Amino acid sequence: MRRLATIAALAIGAWLMLAAPALAAAPPAGPPYPAAVTGQRVYDYAGIFSQATITQAQSIIDGIQARTGAQVAVYTQVKPESDDLDKANADALALMNQWGVGRKGFDDGLVILFDMQDNLRHGQVSLYAGSGYKAAFLSDADRQSIFDNDMKPLLADGDMDGGLLAGLRDVDANATPDHAASLERGRQINALMALGALALGLLLIVWVAVSWLRHGRDPVYIDDNSILMPAPPDGLTPGMATILMAEKSSDRTVSAGLVDLAARGCISFVGDTKPLGETETGIRFLGDGGAGLSAPEAALRDAVNHKSLKHDGYLAPHSVYRLVPAFDSYKDDLEDAAVSRGWLAAKPSKVTMHWGGIGGLELTAALVAGFVLIFVQASALLLAVVSVGAAGITTLIFARYMPARTRQGAMLWAMLTAYKRTLELSISRAKTMGDVVKEKALPWVTTPDQVMAWGVAFGLDRQIEMVLARSLNSDGDAVDPQGDAWYPRWWVMEPAGGHSGSGLANHATSSGSSGLFSASAIPNPGSIMAALGSITSPSFPASSSSSSGGSSFSSGGSFGGGGGGGGGGAGGGF
Repeated sequence: MRRLATIAALAIGAWLMLAAPALAAAPPAGPPYPAAVTGQRVYDYAGIFSQATITQAQSIIDGIQARTGAQVAVYTQVKPESDDLDKANADALALMNQWGVGRKGFDDGLVILFDMQDNLRHGQVSLYAGSGYKAAFLSDADRQSIFDNDMKPLLADGDMDGGLLAGLRDVDANATPDHAASLERGRQINALMALGALALGLLLIVWVAVSWLRHGRDPVYIDDNSILMPAPPDGLTPGMATILMAEKSSDRTVSAGLVDLAARGCISFVGDTKPLGETETGIRFLGDGGAGLSAPEAALRDAVNHKSLKHDGYLAPHSVYRLVPAFDSYKDDLEDAAVSRGWLAAKPSKVTMHWGGIGGLELTAALVAGFVLIFVQASALLLAVVSVGAAGITTLIFARYMPARTRQGAMLWAMLTAYKRTLELSISRAKTMGDVVKEKALPWVTTPDQVMAWGVAFGLDRQIEMVLARSLNSDGDAVDPQGDAWYPRWWVMEPAGGHSGSGLANHATSSGSSGLFSASAIPNPGSIMAALGSITSPSFPASSSSSSGGSSFSSGGSFGGGGGGGGGGAGGGF
């Protein structure tokens, strides 16, 4: 009897040692999960498998890893709140990432996780695969088929052991050396594609940089007052000056052109004060302005005349938008003229659009690669998105600087820059616009109107406002009664209830009359420059329509440091 008791005690002890993982106190449901145990692949914390099943499952998993290097983990826990597949997949992904199931760089791990209800008869199963395992062995659809056809019927009947082993046998059948070789080939191809993507991005960046060095870089020309000419060459109007200085056309190009037309007596600007005090600006056609207009300015003048014919020669503020096509044509004509005269190597708008289109195509290619990345998880695609996207952004930045001046254009740029400094200094120390003319800083600028036009072209808006303000004392009277306190006669306020727009007031000192773009007798110089923006960028009418080789071990246990990034889950409830 004593011998039998000893044998029984030894048998029970051996069984307890083998069943220790199942009988040990279960940890709280994860995540987070307890640390993995070196060499152990099956963790039945819910206690739903027999020891024989655990031993057999461990053997199958060890065989898979020996043949292919892929790693499989089985984990069970009681977690009633994980009552759908999305939650079970999230739990499985967390386990894969915490333990690093799968080899690092291969991501060839598979987690089979059971989230059981309290009754241990129903729950959710997730077969979550890393991106490498999914690509080489079993796709999401394959794993879903394994669960639906082989595992679920047994699990639904309460055969937990049979359900697990059926799934593992299917997994084992697909984990072949051929599949392992395909994983290695895929990894090598991915590495080559990643290298190619990086090289492509760098080549695109180098290409656009070299293109700028060859075609977009301006000739070096000294910027010094000594290069000043007696007057700008024929065709170098205020509007053209804005293009040569910025190497592109802009709203300022149109502003300078319109002020130039006004200074020549072709048009006038008419302010219309609204009930809330804001001012809108209309345009009145006055005449052809005589000879001397270059072709682009003449075309702009004719467009104003044509659009205003049906409105008694006056385009009200709400109708100025009709001139937008003419503004675009004016900028386009000036660019053409600059190229034909040998001042620019090519049309800035065309060059910018060309390189902007290339940059847009590169960004589109990066977006397409990003879309494919959603379905085909590969680091090479991610690198392609980053490198080609960076090349696209670089190209778009360079596109702004691709337009280039010729040698003669660079000389004119230096001349205009010197003109700007000289005119800015003269205006800053003048009391009136007449003083600017008298100083003859620019000999060819002989009237205040010309000072105004070139000042707008050079971007001296603030300086012009200040000298106009200095022309008046605090009572709104001219500081120089002889007439040097000049205000543009082509800029007037619209009388209430009518559209005179004749613009005949030369000074801002008319007793009892409102000033330029001001509701009081004191003119408001600042509103003159601000109103130009409402002309060159008019509002359109509101529309009615809407418009590696071996495994490396992590500190958490004996898995290889892989993870679930780019992987996918399959399975369901039973």
